[in-house]
Amino acid sequence: MLNIDPATGNVSIDLGADFNCYPSPVGALANNASLSVTGPTTVGGGVDGVGGVNLILNTGLSTTTPGVTCVPDSYISTNVNITSGWTNALCGPANCGPTVGRAVAVQNPSASLDGSITFKAKCTYQDQTNANLVSERRNINSSPSVTVLHGTTPQVNFCQSVSELSNTYGLTPEMRQLTGTVTGGLYPGSGLDFTEYTSVFGTALNTYPTGNPDNVGYGFPGDNPTNVQIGLQRNKYISFKFRAPSNTLWTVPPYVGSLLVIPGNAYTLASIAPCPGQFASDPNFPNNLACHIVGKQSNLNFEINAGSTARCQLIPGNTYYLNLINASFPNLTTTTCPSSQCSPKVNRQGQNP
Repeated sequence: MLNIDPATGNVSIDLGADFNCYPSPVGALANNASLSVTGPTTVGGGVDGVGGVNLILNTGLSTTTPGVTCVPDSYISTNVNITSGWTNALCGPANCGPTVGRAVAVQNPSASLDGSITFKAKCTYQDQTNANLVSERRNINSSPSVTVLHGTTPQVNFCQSVSELSNTYGLTPEMRQLTGTVTGGLYPGSGLDFTEYTSVFGTALNTYPTGNPDNVGYGFPGDNPTNVQIGLQRNKYISFKFRAPSNTLWTVPPYVGSLLVIPGNAYTLASIAPCPGQFASDPNFPNNLACHIVGKQSNLNFEINAGSTARCQLIPGNTYYLNLINASFPNLTTTTCPSSQCSPKVNRQGQNP
């Protein structure tokens, strides 16, 4: 059962001959070691294709065993890179027990092709009575294989100020209303943040891929299905910032919904646009005509992902603004609000996945 390399003198043992001849950790690792995916097996997507994978190594050991060390042993992938979590040792040489977990960040840089990845680990056992005897278990491959969705093309049609538009129609950054009062709905109150969509309409679940570290700004279209009455000040506009869902629950098939805008006692413009205070398409930031409504009680219909031109098309993971103003186009600086404040209502319609 012993094999001696005549060139190096290294000794190898034929483990298939008789496991009873070897230390128990060797048999445990050889027979029972496995690497499993414990979380979602489809991750990634969004603007950057980044996702997280949760793994657990079952060593086969019954208790903490000195001398055992388990480490990552590369990976097998298509269109996937590992960005963190798969370089440091998993355990050992003094703390390897029955199981050890690891979270790994992965990225699919492709803008069109999904990828897959399988992780590989190996464990070694250093004999505790003879420094010259070391056993190694390789090819501990993860199961099942993980699909990593492709990312979308990074957004370029996006801005942070109305002043970036080629034609502002007289609006300025100072005219943007930053806080205000909300009545009705699930989240009424005063002094609420009017720069973020979710502070007024709530946060919808599962709007970005599980484990995606780039999750700021998600939550549209919210969880509030009732009328939200918004205190819009005279001579001001409101721009609620949000990101379109990128989780496949919302994109396959494309999610269709709408925002019913009820003007109240003042003529009201509403839009979903790449820029705050944008109520028309702009050479710098083009926008679909379906992303604008004017003046009357009407639905602002949207669709997550490219779809029908009869709806406002929202690219998964991209950033947009829900804009409101009491004015008529193109006279945006001439208010239609007869008092210090008017209160248009917005009703989110469409059942979440």
